Amino acid sequence: MGHDIPTTPQDNDAETIMAALAHGMTGHPEKAIPLFQPFLLAGPAKALGLCASLAEMSAGPARKNLPAGGTFGLLVYDVTTGRRGDISEAPAGVRFAMQFSTAWGNGDQDTAYALFRALIDPGDEEGARALADGIRCLFDMAVISLNETTGRTA
Repeated sequence: MGHDIPTTPQDNDAETIMAALAHGMTGHPEKAIPLFQPFLLAGPAKALGLCASLAEMSAGPARKNLPAGGTFGLLVYDVTTGRRGDISEAPAGVRFAMQFSTAWGNGDQDTAYALFRALIDPGDEEGARALADGIRCLFDMAVISLNETTGRTA
């Protein structure tokens, strides 16, 4: 299933995303989040590009350490019990971020795209909130991954 929405950021977009990630890595995510607003206001193509970029930053380093034939995945844990959780019980935005990141991390762009479309196609307030929450979750995962890769602590 092909699609015509570009998922590669333009140079200015990449600079903005990297600036946002730098804010997150230095412990100032509140400075990063406003940088994402233009992506959301520009429409689905830019929002999808942002999601793809953040997912790549999150999954890329882990994917490099996979054994031959291995796949990238995320485990869900219930923080209150410390036991394995169920992704279907996660809030919509968090569920989207985890599923999108996993699909993207495994090179399954068609599934990542379908997850994105399923979230935004209703065009309602609930979907917009879930997308915002999902982007924040993707951002947080990317910051954590980059901090681990660089040995940095915020």
